[in-house]
Amino acid sequence: MGPVTLSEILSMARPGVAIAAFNFTNLEDLRGIMAAAELEQAPVIIQTTETTVKHSGLEYLAAMGRAAARVAGVPVCLHLDHATDFNLVVRAIRLGYSSVMIDGSRLPFEENVAVTAEAVRVAHAVGVSVEAELGQVGGKEDCACSTCCSTDGELHLVDVDEAVEFVRRTNIDALAPAVGTMHGIYKAPPCIRFDLIEEVHRATGLPLVLHGGSGLPRAIVREAIVRGVRKFNVATDLQAAYVAAWRKALASSGGSIDSRRAGAHAMEAVCEAAREKIRMCMGEER
Repeated sequence: MGPVTLSEILSMARPGVAIAAFNFTNLEDLRGIMAAAELEQAPVIIQTTETTVKHSGLEYLAAMGRAAARVAGVPVCLHLDHATDFNLVVRAIRLGYSSVMIDGSRLPFEENVAVTAEAVRVAHAVGVSVEAELGQVGGKEDCACSTCCSTDGELHLVDVDEAVEFVRRTNIDALAPAVGTMHGIYKAPPCIRFDLIEEVHRATGLPLVLHGGSGLPRAIVREAIVRGVRKFNVATDLQAAYVAAWRKALASSGGSIDSRRAGAHAMEAVCEAAREKIRMCMGEER
């Protein structure tokens, strides 16, 4: 089967459960993610960002994502994450992405509404789901550094009344509200507004998306899911596992230049990291 839509896969998340969404950048981490989903027999969302698209090419990423969904024994959604370029959204839809995120969160509210509503119009016409962001999740997508992502500075959290109006005027399928999380590596424990998660979920009736999931303790993740989060995004933790395993494999290779060996170790590390996140989303402890 091919990729399912975000709406379809999120409908599989019963109360107290979220679907894990993992960013992939190459074939090895994609295969690690898919191995984790297969082993856990859990539906999974695989996604790419604009930065990854610039690095690897949308055509290559779309082909890998479609292939992964086609051969998987679990439901798979192929999602474009944090697209600020409307033309990229259109290209992704044409190449077979089953879900897209149009991120107008840094725009004034009315402009965010306008660009999001247009993305929804185009996507829904061909059966593709749309996620959007309101407020501003801190940090930077695709960031794996230790300096730019901290809880310092002002966070622009979601406003519940604006969220209701935004959802009504755009007809999106999932909402990523800014509730205190940040992309990248946390330099200090985040202060997550669980009350906002619950209020936005109740007021809009939509499944919510938690961005900045890497590094969050299990208790925080579980509380967010109980309050209404149905899609849980992870990128940095998988990147860290991949790079650490690759470096270790190279260091112990005895001078071998066979990148496949190091890649296999990295794939296994990604698989284990993804399995841990999936279990967290399912409420399981092993």
